[in-house]
Amino acid sequence: MTQYVYLIRYGKTEFPLVEYDGPYDSDIDPTDGMEHAKSIANAIATMDETTRPTKVYASPFLRTTHTASIVASALPTDTKVNVEEGLYEYMQPSLLIDRAGVRTYPRSVDQLAEIFDNLDTTYEKALKITEEMFPEDEENLIARCKKTLGGILKHANGESLAIVLHAPCYQSVAFALEGVELKDSKVGKLAQGGITRFSKDSGSDQWNMDYYGVTDHMPGDYKAGMGIWSLPCFSGPK
Repeated sequence: MTQYVYLIRYGKTEFPLVEYDGPYDSDIDPTDGMEHAKSIANAIATMDETTRPTKVYASPFLRTTHTASIVASALPTDTKVNVEEGLYEYMQPSLLIDRAGVRTYPRSVDQLAEIFDNLDTTYEKALKITEEMFPEDEENLIARCKKTLGGILKHANGESLAIVLHAPCYQSVAFALEGVELKDSKVGKLAQGGITRFSKDSGSDQWNMDYYGVTDHMPGDYKAGMGIWSLPCFSGPK
């Protein structure tokens, strides 16, 4: 039996994030962002039953949880969203501290459950974010996401899964799944709505990258790739 991991970057947000200003917990855009989320969900839900995920995980921010909720709702099984704190946005001041110098935080799982009715509020997070972890650099981010991924895979218990997350964590999780040195990594720049798939045969410890950051399912200009972003360590020549 083959296990699959799908990494999903959300589409257009309602308000673009301005560093050191915000808004840091914007929802997906009610028009374009919703269309993007539905396109992502349709791409996942219409996959062959043998490759389709049966578990869904998301960062606790609105844009990721909302996208994950739409993906889970589109699946033919009764799938709940597991909100994972360890998939938190890259903990850099420019991405979490507003113009007044105040640290901002995402909603709690209980608060998110008041908005989205398909969250599993009993899910036990793989990693707790503490104040001592802020701020973090690329090395800390990659280590944090690798540890979180280990907890998620343990929880999935061999089932295929989809993870909706922010670009920095997306790249870090993909790198962890590759299990290679940075110079040998195929992780690169990433567009909004991009989907990556890894697969692993039962009895094997090696994950294979089947494809990275594809956007063929996205509508309009986003099909060719929009909102492209990358951590510096993954943006240059290997």
